Amino acid sequence: MSQNLTENDELVSDIVACQLVIKQILDVIDVIAPVEVREKMASQLRAIDFSAASADPVTARAVQKAIALIELKFTSQEGNTH
Repeated sequence: MSQNLTENDELVSDIVACQLVIKQILDVIDVIAPVEVREKMASQLRAIDFSAASADPVTARAVQKAIALIELKFTSQEGNTH
């Protein structure tokens, strides 16, 4: 861990770390949360209003991806039994 990383490498590393943590959270939610909770998670993200002039397109895209990941994660496993 003593490597000197570029600013871009640090950013990529942070993103990968966040993705790994999010995957773990989604796995836990998949086990403990009923379908209604999963649907509420996606609908809460959809309710974010990006119409303001100060809307950040990067954040808006990130929210869209988060919604897609939640829906993909849970709809692809709906048919599976645990």
